Amino acid sequence: MKRRLNDFIYTVIYLIALVSFTISCQPAITPQPVADFSIEKVTGSPGKIKLTNKSLNAKRYQWTFGDGRASTDEAPEIEYKTDGTYTVVLTAKNDVGEDQVSNSVEIGGLVKYVTAGFDFAPISGSTNRIQFTNKSVNASRYQWEFGDGQASTEANPVIEFKANGIYFARLIAKNGNSTDEVSRSVTISGIPTSGSVMFWTNGRGDGSDIEVYVANAMQGVINTFQASGTPASCGLDGYVTFQNTDGNYSFYAQSKTRSWSGVITVKNGECRMKLLPQ
Repeated sequence: MKRRLNDFIYTVIYLIALVSFTISCQPAITPQPVADFSIEKVTGSPGKIKLTNKSLNAKRYQWTFGDGRASTDEAPEIEYKTDGTYTVVLTAKNDVGEDQVSNSVEIGGLVKYVTAGFDFAPISGSTNRIQFTNKSVNASRYQWEFGDGQASTEANPVIEFKANGIYFARLIAKNGNSTDEVSRSVTISGIPTSGSVMFWTNGRGDGSDIEVYVANAMQGVINTFQASGTPASCGLDGYVTFQNTDGNYSFYAQSKTRSWSGVITVKNGECRMKLLPQ
């Protein structure tokens, strides 16, 4: 009887030891992560928030902040630049899974920062009259400079450039708290750089040619005439065409028995007529 009891006791002890060994050899079960966090606004900094990570069983973190930014820090501090309502999303991860949670935060009272910008294009039918279109954000006042001495405080000015060339247009955009500026090059071409004056006469007079001098230099001779009307254009044969840049020029003309003198005005891009009457 005593032997049977001892055998029973030994058997129980063996079984307990076997079970304990089996349990100790089983791998530990990793629990699923649970994502959680809180948001706290930073006093004195309207755009800043502090994120407190309260996730359980997590090893890695992925944050998004609703403004295009992201972070893998455990508990980042974020500063927003513009007013609005933002959704903050936290994904908590470990080796067996992941969990996600989101919270919203409302940001207000921030400085509205100015971003300066503009486009430009020629006015239809013109090569040198330019429409400037303001693309600035959060601005209420504007200061334009156009590289030729002209300036404007209009939002969308139209500017006429007087000469061909490359100009640097500059826009300074402002509000009560912020200033920004931007510059762009504007190329102007196609503006006439000279004009013409054609000397002509309406009769033969004494029948001799008329010599024409402008600015003390001989330009040619008139050897024909037009009895009625006005010549159609500059550069016609038999007359004298003077071509130069904008300005006033003294002239003198003479035939065998007559003379003429005075001042002509040249205008870029124009053909003007000067009659030497008989």
